[in-house]
Amino acid sequence: MSGRPRVPWLYRVVRDRSGQASPLAVVLLLGITVLGTTAIVTLGGAALDDTKQASNAARAEHSMTLFDSKVAITALGDSQSQVVELSGSRSGEYLVRENSTRIVITHNDYDGDGSSQELYNQTLGSVEYRTGDVVIAYEGGGVWRTQDNGTSMVSPPEFHYRDKTLTLPVIQVVGDGGSARSPTADILEEQQANRIYPKPSKNYTGSNQTYINPVENGTVEVTIYSPHYRGWAQFFEERTEGNMTLDHTNESVSVELEAIGGVIGEFRMPNEGGSIEVRGMDADHNVSDYELNLTTLSTDSKDFNNMHWSMYHDGLSEDLEFHIYSDGQCSGGTFNGKVDLSIYYSNQTGVYQGWQNSNIDPTESDSAVQVDCSNDPETMTVNFTHSSTNMTYGDITPTGSDNKWYFGPEIKDNSANDSVTFTQHTADGNVTYNATENDNASLKYVTNHYMSLLSPKFKLTVTDGPGSSERVDEQASAGNLDYTQADGGRYITFLHITENRVEVRFR
Repeated sequence: MSGRPRVPWLYRVVRDRSGQASPLAVVLLLGITVLGTTAIVTLGGAALDDTKQASNAARAEHSMTLFDSKVAITALGDSQSQVVELSGSRSGEYLVRENSTRIVITHNDYDGDGSSQELYNQTLGSVEYRTGDVVIAYEGGGVWRTQDNGTSMVSPPEFHYRDKTLTLPVIQVVGDGGSARSPTADILEEQQANRIYPKPSKNYTGSNQTYINPVENGTVEVTIYSPHYRGWAQFFEERTEGNMTLDHTNESVSVELEAIGGVIGEFRMPNEGGSIEVRGMDADHNVSDYELNLTTLSTDSKDFNNMHWSMYHDGLSEDLEFHIYSDGQCSGGTFNGKVDLSIYYSNQTGVYQGWQNSNIDPTESDSAVQVDCSNDPETMTVNFTHSSTNMTYGDITPTGSDNKWYFGPEIKDNSANDSVTFTQHTADGNVTYNATENDNASLKYVTNHYMSLLSPKFKLTVTDGPGSSERVDEQASAGNLDYTQADGGRYITFLHITENRVEVRFR
């Protein structure tokens, strides 16, 4: 029997299986293609939406920045109205929100006794563009972008701090309605430059003090309540060095600027136990004049004899005393004794730094102490910034009993450091100054050093006596303290607040 050779069984198995696999492979390939296409369409669509949203937000930022400039022209400039075309999309929306933001300005401790006065408390209002989870907002003269619980500043607000002067032209936005298209915004002036501060016709509550400059006491606190408070915090952090606090619960941020206030220049001498307050002193040897003009009690026949008189600072961690002792009096029109000047400083470590000159002759023309015996009562002038009078470092020898010094017990029970090194200041070309016992330094240099250590803020309190040692009539006495004010963004001397309002209409 003839015919074709029989096909091997293994070949037939592979052939038969291959014939069945072809339709299945086609089905699988089609399925994979459909799934891939679906994924590409889905993911690509989402990416495209994100791209569109980002593009819309970017255009809105540009529009809001332009809107910001137009509002400033209307609210603060010469124009009574402005028009601006805003970029938008069908997925975005512009709207005016009158009550979205509030500004509160408070003068804390305006009288030095802890009293506070709310100078201003009003809504700011805002214009917002919303697209997806992005909000671009104009408020307070600035533009802010909020997304994913974070806010960044697009353009800064109308909050101008320079040379210790805070100028705050508050801009309020009013209006209603919104637009999902690319609207035209009409900006109309409603009020311009309504003066809030200074305003001499207005008094602090329950006080004769009026709203005038300079701001002499306490702090000025500006608080912003806003959904975009984190952006305001960024601005305050970058533009000032004031104390800033965030309140996430109330969506607010506050910045507090300290008044220079206090004494600078001539001052009336406080009564015993009273103080002068120094604020905003620069920390680098810049006290140009610290001079005291002391008048004797008119009923004291011994005039300045046995006088113990001090101005001191009793701080939490640092103590300082400028002490004056006189062992002479006016006789025949001339002072017949010597004057002792001492400077005591301690950082409360059990030792102190002491400087003393017990041999100052007021009759010498170039002396840190001068006594005028020609008048009744007599006067003594003490210049603690005298550059040619030297002080000697070491243990202070108290003149009289220790209760005649404010820090007398500490001087009696402790001793001076073996040496002292001044490395905190660079003034006068002195980067480092080392002193051991009996070394000398000028009275001006020593005074500057210790006042610089206490800067920028401290008090000097008067003590006289005690008892029969009282020699000075503080009410007839005076002083002068001149120093350079500290640079930086934490102090305020002048405050200017105006209220300005615009209406926004979409069409």
